[in-house]
Amino acid sequence: RNTIERANVQLGLNRAAQHDLERDSSDKFNAQNLDEQCFGMRNQSRGIAFHNGVQRVDRTVSVPESWAKFSNDNIQRSQSERAASKQMRNEIESVLNSCANEMWQEWNSVNVALNQRIQETTDARNRLQTHLSKVLQEIFDMEKNIELLKKAIQDKQAPMQVAQTRLDTRIRRPNVELCRDPVQHRLVEEVGEISETVESLQAKLRMAENSLQELLRTKASLEQDLSIKNNSLFIDREKCLGMRKTFPMSPRVVSV
Repeated sequence: RNTIERANVQLGLNRAAQHDLERDSSDKFNAQNLDEQCFGMRNQSRGIAFHNGVQRVDRTVSVPESWAKFSNDNIQRSQSERAASKQMRNEIESVLNSCANEMWQEWNSVNVALNQRIQETTDARNRLQTHLSKVLQEIFDMEKNIELLKKAIQDKQAPMQVAQTRLDTRIRRPNVELCRDPVQHRLVEEVGEISETVESLQAKLRMAENSLQELLRTKASLEQDLSIKNNSLFIDREKCLGMRKTFPMSPRVVSV
């Protein structure tokens, strides 16, 4: 914009110099025509007449020295403005080339930055996909483990029923036969052992279910992050980089 403003100023100076040259040239053409008329006048020429007082000297008119200086000044001014115009055109050419080079460099820098960011995002997405695959495998293993724990707990129900039923049946022995014999002690121990085993299995089941919920939350977080990364890749690679395959302006050809 600064160069345009200076170029417009120079253009105005050029037009002013052109105007002065054209006016001086027009005046000289008219003067030449008048002198040629004077040169052709004879005693027999038409239009000759008395013009009293015309011979008096007009101090406001030019003399040969000022007349020559006026034209030389116009010529020198035009030469000066033409030299300044040439310098201005060279400067404009330099500014245009500099701007074109800067735009090209910035365009390349942005493309390099975009490609680097796309590579970083791709690497991050690949790591997320790998981690998500591992989490899915852990979820599968944990669900399988939960099923096994539930089955183990269910499998303990029949032995518990058998042990408790045996105890219930033996307490119906009459009179002195209701004896706390080794069998009775063993049945009581068996019921206790089964109860402890079931409680332990239930505790492990609760831990496994909590772990499964944590894995599911991790899976949801990874899937959301993966979706964001895919969207970022689509924007940077398909939209942004896609519209930057070619330079948005024609390369500048420097005239010789």
